Amino acid sequence: MSPIDLYAATIPPMKKALLALDGLMEKLVAHAEEKKTARIPAEKFEQALLNDRLIFDQFPFVRQIQIACDNAKGCAARLSGRENPSHEDAETTVAELKVRIAKTVAFLDSVKPEEIIGKEDVRVTLPYFPGKYMTGLEYVTDYALANFYFHVTTAYSILRKNGLIIGKGDFLGGLPLRDDA
Repeated sequence: MSPIDLYAATIPPMKKALLALDGLMEKLVAHAEEKKTARIPAEKFEQALLNDRLIFDQFPFVRQIQIACDNAKGCAARLSGRENPSHEDAETTVAELKVRIAKTVAFLDSVKPEEIIGKEDVRVTLPYFPGKYMTGLEYVTDYALANFYFHVTTAYSILRKNGLIIGKGDFLGGLPLRDDA
């Protein structure tokens, strides 16, 4: 098996996805402003979107953002051996969620490639799997990325379900396309 750069596989794409979520929240605010009426202010629409879920047994939009942030910072912390920053999960507004994303991105930016590259065999434990561990590579490929994108996709889908005019480009956040010539 050829070596994998765990930094390149995790930190840049997670950061990009979080910034795309931040951009989606701008569209959430614009959508709420567009839908407001004399009887229902934009803030009520925002709150409805923030607390909506795809189905009764899934977390609402706010929690999807919190978990996506937790997954990104947790992945960076576990692989680098750093302390995982604690966030309180108290966000109730778009502005507060944007701050959480910004704090998470700042933490990701602080982790250097050399802190993660070569950590394929590090033992990664998770509190909800007591007495068990995965290697760094297994953690990234079998859990961290899939779990992170599950919550990012669910957040995106909640907004899409509610009529926001968003598409794949909003989810992807742009591609590094280059001229062929």
